[in-house]
Amino acid sequence: MLNLLNSPGNNFKKLAVIIDGEHYPQITLDAINILKNKFRGRFCGIIFLGGTEKITSGRFSDFFDDEVFPINYFQKDFPVALDYFKPDIVYDLSDEPVVNYQIRMKIASYCFYKKASYMGPDFLFRYEESKYHTENPSISIIGTGKRIGKTAISSYIANIFKSIGIKVAVVAMGRGGPRKPLLLKGEEINITPEYLLSLSKNGLHASSDYIEDALMSKITTVGCRRCGGGFGGKVFLSNVIEGARIADRINPDLIILEGSGASLPDAKANVNICIIGANQEWKDIVGYMGIYRILMSDIIILTNCEKPVSDTGKIKILEDNIKIYNPNAKIYKSIFRPLPLESLKDKKVIIAMTAKNVIEEKIRKYIERNYGCFVTGMTFNLSNRPLLKKDLEYFSNFDTVLTELKAASVDIVTDFAIKSGKEIIYMNNIPRIIDNKKTFIKDLRDLYNKIKNSFSIS
Repeated sequence: MLNLLNSPGNNFKKLAVIIDGEHYPQITLDAINILKNKFRGRFCGIIFLGGTEKITSGRFSDFFDDEVFPINYFQKDFPVALDYFKPDIVYDLSDEPVVNYQIRMKIASYCFYKKASYMGPDFLFRYEESKYHTENPSISIIGTGKRIGKTAISSYIANIFKSIGIKVAVVAMGRGGPRKPLLLKGEEINITPEYLLSLSKNGLHASSDYIEDALMSKITTVGCRRCGGGFGGKVFLSNVIEGARIADRINPDLIILEGSGASLPDAKANVNICIIGANQEWKDIVGYMGIYRILMSDIIILTNCEKPVSDTGKIKILEDNIKIYNPNAKIYKSIFRPLPLESLKDKKVIIAMTAKNVIEEKIRKYIERNYGCFVTGMTFNLSNRPLLKKDLEYFSNFDTVLTELKAASVDIVTDFAIKSGKEIIYMNNIPRIIDNKKTFIKDLRDLYNKIKNSFSIS
């Protein structure tokens, strides 16, 4: 692993070391000297995380010839230490009980936020700067997991900007996106079930996020793909940069770069909006560098903020912890409600969704009450093809199929409806900001104006 310190591909120039007081100082000093001898760049200092078991007398920092930055309160002091030393690489010589896996993920998150890599005896989290920054104003919409409503939020935000006369293009990446980025002018093309099936039969993932955005928002989108996802959001394979270049060439007022799951777009945006599911456990967010995503975001939107998916206690835990790490971020709570793209009046409907089945009764009542139909069946296995097929075979008393445009909604659900001689209708998931929608829209406009002004100055 030490050989990676001097690997040409890493290009590390400045090294800082993390230590604790649970090791005897002489052992720690010997380890630091090994790092100094191996590292060809500049050693810039020591970050002392705490621990007193092996400190016998005197000030711990007096033992070392190098400058020691003591950490008293992690969230406050650690980022200051990184700003002070400005390392390219931080090497961790600490261990339990001073650090555990959650603290290490916090360390990694702060390192990435400060554009530094993080290394230990058997791991390397390598920070890489985005190779492409959009030429037009841009917002990246990222998330802390899959199935938390990121695409619905992206579509919603695009519609808000569209409604106030801002021309938007969305670059969306997905695990089923096209090999070459595809430009789709949603405001011009008629996206019908037959059109979607033709895409599917030609080998494309017809319910990919860029198609959903184009259908639901009637805007221009660029479809991209990705494979793999690291702790900090890096992907193994992606054509997002090529897709961002396409978006730049059509010169919109604003580009929205849409992440996939917890993976981040390769292209760099001016600002970030982070989506967190209120059903997610804080320990899981901390456990894989979710803190990094929170630190880098100007606005944070909590989705699914209602029972039985979540409750006020869990939501408060999320809000309180977010404020600890990013006190300047604006936090908004939201819920989703379905919006069919066509009338359901007096129809017998079966519904296919990717949501959790705990909301079945709530969704059923909402759709029947607001759209005047009769829900005769529901499946929440849209992302589980074998179970979805079994569910569809079970349904009998219906004349209309209502589905989200996700997962297997085209190749299985749409195909099933057409072959059965039934009507197929797609539905959008509309976010409802339950704090203050007017303030949310104002914050979005302020964010856009801030970006636009920065372009004017440069």
